[in-house]
Amino acid sequence: MITVRELIEVGGFDEAAVLAGEAFLEKELLGVTSFDSPDGHKWLRPGEFVLTTGFPFITHKESSESGLIKLIDDLAEVGTPGLAIKLGRYIESLPPKVITHALKRQMPILSFPMEKAWSDVIVPVVRYINNKQRMELDQTHAIYERFHRHLTAGDPVSNLVHVLHDVLQSPISIYVPTLKWNWNSSPVVREDEAFLFVDKQVGQHAPKWMLNQPLARTTNGVFVRWLLHDQRVQGAIILRQVHRDLYAWEKVAIEQSAALLSLEMERQRTVSETYQRFRNDFLQLLVCGEYESRHMLIRKAEEVGWELAEHYIAVVMSAGPHASPDVETWNENLRLLETIRRILSTEDQPILFGLDQHNRILLLIPATENDESAAKEFLTDLMTTVASQRPHPVYLGVGRLHHSLEGIGQSYHEAQISFRSATYAIGLPNAPLLHMKGFNELGLERILFADQPGAEAHALAKECLGKITQYDKEKNGQLLHTLQIFLQVNGNHVEAANLLFVHKNTIKYRLQLIRDLTGLHPENGQDQLMLRIAMTVHSFGYQA
Repeated sequence: MITVRELIEVGGFDEAAVLAGEAFLEKELLGVTSFDSPDGHKWLRPGEFVLTTGFPFITHKESSESGLIKLIDDLAEVGTPGLAIKLGRYIESLPPKVITHALKRQMPILSFPMEKAWSDVIVPVVRYINNKQRMELDQTHAIYERFHRHLTAGDPVSNLVHVLHDVLQSPISIYVPTLKWNWNSSPVVREDEAFLFVDKQVGQHAPKWMLNQPLARTTNGVFVRWLLHDQRVQGAIILRQVHRDLYAWEKVAIEQSAALLSLEMERQRTVSETYQRFRNDFLQLLVCGEYESRHMLIRKAEEVGWELAEHYIAVVMSAGPHASPDVETWNENLRLLETIRRILSTEDQPILFGLDQHNRILLLIPATENDESAAKEFLTDLMTTVASQRPHPVYLGVGRLHHSLEGIGQSYHEAQISFRSATYAIGLPNAPLLHMKGFNELGLERILFADQPGAEAHALAKECLGKITQYDKEKNGQLLHTLQIFLQVNGNHVEAANLLFVHKNTIKYRLQLIRDLTGLHPENGQDQLMLRIAMTVHSFGYQA
């Protein structure tokens, strides 16, 4: 395949040969033919350049203009890249309207010298095309040999960036952020426009044009060969400083590299999925508390590439609201987990993540001993980023901080209850895509959404009343009795004071102590309900 510009040179046309369409001399042609019949275009193949005297189209002078315009239209419909006309035999010059129409149809028209025979152009052009094809075949063979040597030598996949650079003689980058691949044949700044362009596409579902044509020309002499997996963008091969179309053998080299990179991506993904299953098992060990010793736990963490922190809060999330996801939700959870993995790969936070026994996503986020605010702030930022990259609903529940590794199971238990509460928003009008509930936000829901409401009610009673009874024992106080009376009189300070034979300000003081100890305000509607449940459980025999 050569261009019209190359044909002018090879065919021996002079510099003034271009009569029309000079802007389209880079159009490519597959061969050269000639015809001088009114319907000769019917037997043309796309890509054939046409030589003609123009005789059939100018039998009558007054119709030459319309005849040539019709010829241009017919050739353009066939896919002819251009034509050459012998001027002086039947046509002295091209009418202005014909030149204008040729420009409109992007049809280069050349002046064919009178002294030349058709074969004077056809033979050297065909020979040139054959030689060029032979050269491209030789180049392609050399490329296959080069990549064969790369494979047989067992070179690392990262070396492909240098192989491509040697073959194409242009700056090359291989960028796959999901696998932390950022290999460059020459120094490139991280803020490079091509990287930023790829970053916007990574993780997204590949549009139809990308699936059909993964090698695309962008701007400023940059070509991008998109790397896909399951029709989602993983990264790209970036070719810089090429201000022309790529030759066929250059495309072969790029496609060979893309094929080898895709194989390596698939291999690493398989390894990662196997590795993740071991991590999932380790997470199950953590949340169930089924381990012999702390030393054994640390050793197993090291085996899966994790370093344990001292304290964690648990987060349970899913792309669907069901406790045990169906196949579609499970697949969506895997994609969600991959998005989270990609985001966390750029963070320094040692987050533990995987799937729990219900195939929901489980995150364990490190927290300091007495402050979980930083961990929750990180979670909020993480989920904001996730929501910006995948516009689909996500349901998640967040447990509280419980000290040491032994507290992970309790935090996970709370996260599951919070998750069920978060799914309650499904179907509500104008509901956000991100449905997040923290255990601290729950009131009666912590019992309603528990697997064992009775056990959760006892846990609530212990949590709410334990500190109160401890205070009464240590201070010889009457906080628990005061709370009981206050609830019996439906929150009436005066009646409670009369029944306890104290001033109403004493009642208010004791209620403030209860608030300080439990974080619950007995005068607040929802908190009062929680305390009522706790007192009810207490009245049935619970001892703090």
